Amino acid sequence: MNYRGLAKGNSIELTERLPFPEGQPLRVSVEVWPSRAGNARTLRQTMHTSPHLAQADVDELEAAIKGRGEPEIA
Repeated sequence: MNYRGLAKGNSIELTERLPFPEGQPLRVSVEVWPSRAGNARTLRQTMHTSPHLAQADVDELEAAIKGRGEPEIA
């Protein structure tokens, strides 16, 4: 399971609740959350990895990135 959180001193504050009872012993592995914000190339690479999007959605967003239109928000 992967959860996103923020470092706070020697604690980690998670953005969502864990599905375990209070006091449950856990094993934790910590790594920096990858940042994918900022550029169209990274966005397109993300779109082509799991979970997969419908090709029409990918095409629409790529057209918007290239300035040929704006994606419709449903």
